Amino acid sequence: MDNRLSNLYTLLAKQGKPIEISQLARQFQVSTRTIYNDINKLNELLETISSEKITIEKAQVCYRASVPVDMEKLLLKNNAFVSGDKTMRQTRILESILLSPDFFNSENLLQQTLISKNTLVSDLQQIRKKLTQSGICLESVPFRGYRVIGEEGDIRNLLAATIEKDPLLFEIEAYEKEQQLLTKIEAFIDTLCNKIGIQLSDESFQKVIVHFWIAKKRIELGKSFPISVEKELLNKEEQTLCDYQKELAVLFEHPVGTMECFYLANKLSEASVTKYQELRSDKWLTFNLMVETFINAVNQEYPTVDFSGDQKLYEGLINHLRPAYKRALAKETLENPMYEYVLDHHDKLHRLVCRHIPLIEKALEIRFTDHERSFFTLFFAASLEREKFYVPHKTKIIIICPAGISTSEILKNKIRNLFNVDIVGTFGAREGVRWLEGHTVDLVVSTIPLKLNGVPFVQVNPYLSDEDIRMITEFIKPIFHEVSIDHLIGIVKKYTSLTPQQVHSLSKEFMEYLNLKAAGKLKKEYQPMLKELLTEELIALQYHAKDRDEAVRKSGELLVKSGLASENYIEGMIKNVEVNGTYIVIAPGIAMPHARPEEGALAVGFSIVTLKEPVVFGHPKNDPVTIVIGLCAVDHQTHLKALAELVEILSHEENVGSFLAATEPKEILAMIKGGEESC
Repeated sequence: MDNRLSNLYTLLAKQGKPIEISQLARQFQVSTRTIYNDINKLNELLETISSEKITIEKAQVCYRASVPVDMEKLLLKNNAFVSGDKTMRQTRILESILLSPDFFNSENLLQQTLISKNTLVSDLQQIRKKLTQSGICLESVPFRGYRVIGEEGDIRNLLAATIEKDPLLFEIEAYEKEQQLLTKIEAFIDTLCNKIGIQLSDESFQKVIVHFWIAKKRIELGKSFPISVEKELLNKEEQTLCDYQKELAVLFEHPVGTMECFYLANKLSEASVTKYQELRSDKWLTFNLMVETFINAVNQEYPTVDFSGDQKLYEGLINHLRPAYKRALAKETLENPMYEYVLDHHDKLHRLVCRHIPLIEKALEIRFTDHERSFFTLFFAASLEREKFYVPHKTKIIIICPAGISTSEILKNKIRNLFNVDIVGTFGAREGVRWLEGHTVDLVVSTIPLKLNGVPFVQVNPYLSDEDIRMITEFIKPIFHEVSIDHLIGIVKKYTSLTPQQVHSLSKEFMEYLNLKAAGKLKKEYQPMLKELLTEELIALQYHAKDRDEAVRKSGELLVKSGLASENYIEGMIKNVEVNGTYIVIAPGIAMPHARPEEGALAVGFSIVTLKEPVVFGHPKNDPVTIVIGLCAVDHQTHLKALAELVEILSHEENVGSFLAATEPKEILAMIKGGEESC
């Protein structure tokens, strides 16, 4: 909330000592009379809650409150203030309009806002512009009033964005009764997340709660999504919402259609996650290949850092890409609170990310917003932090950051490099408070205010300012200054020119000399080509499989017999199909079953099984399956070069036909090796 009254109160509460009225007038660029009037208004508000008043003596202002009040909350609950503040007034009017039945009149709005009719007319002109920008029309109907016309999804998205700018909406008198409903919605979403196997960031969790609340309110108004054709393939969120459709109807106290379930499922898909089990979508293969290509493209223009060898970077981008893709499809915007920090402190890196992110956008046929792109930059920035030198940690701390993985990662690495600490974990607010009930640490570092009993606590900015560092220093002393390869290379370049290859070689020597490998950076493993992995023993042709599981099992047995996986891996492959659905059917007639590395993968490899009779896997479009490719991956990256080759080969219909016509494994090998083998 950007308001002079709130900012003035905050300044006086922090000051703790007398300050000249004239100084305040200069700072806020208003007259001294205005400052006197503002202080009178503040004292009127403070009197309503029996709090200490601000005093003025000899043109000096003094305020010594033992416990400063939450002035923003006090202001936003005060009807007179809201009516007098144009931005807040229009926000509340827009919320009211979007939650109104088919027709409403100006008298309703005048009673709510306590303003003149002329002021309301002026406000509605501004609000119309906001509605138009979202593809929504505010129509005036003679003798009936106003009505909102637009796509239901656009209306709900605008309402959610408006409520986000009014965080205390549910604490004003008119909405206090909604608190009980919000608590029930929160518990319901917790159940859904546990069922799906995800944990949302605190910020995303609150947004999803608001979307569910809006859905209930719009359904009560008779505004639901139209009945559509039944989807053939459901992702995990959609399937879970459909499974809980009856419980959702009880929660909403209204029948809930399948399209409503799909809409709310998409809101879950769009949310940023902090922890997740492996989720599959029809784009999972594209996601993996595109992220690898994207990282390598950025890496080529940033030779001082081996981004391609950072598995945490790869996992972080994959984890972020799925909800970012969903948000882009739904035209749902997500503001990055560290956007300005990215532009100020990582401008070069951000420009590189923006230059190469079209590789992903083109493949997915979407366009990310500037703020969404900056989230990708933060993952690379966190990778840069991992390049810096640090020593073993001792003092135990946890970090509580509700903004999501990218923000908490960069904060964690900054603290790790500056202080002698052992970062036990990073949590969202709700999860962190629960964790502390059964664990002890020396210090809690949080980006939001918390009420903690008996635990030292420091609140900091996500980008860790000098003042934040000073506060943490009261508990922990810094060990040394940051040392980065990028900075060292910059020093060398002052005295001589370097080729990209020299920069790369010099970076490796610096890393070895400074022992920077201890910073948790993973050495990138060699990525073999497909012809280096595939042998005749890994190919079975014209195999007769009675069903899906037998076809998957055969591809796994070939991997086990060649020593690439343990027996457990086969069961993991079958379980993965059951849990994640039929997304392993990556193209018409082609399935790629696999399991997680920890389920028995011993080495990277592929098996190929062609089926004598096609087998139904359950995919609505790509069935039946005639080629089964068993994938064994030991990490997220080592197999990607070979996988990209195989995907390219099978993207051509004539090659698929040749695979199916082959009667001996050497025919397949000849195709893969480009004709080096004779048939």
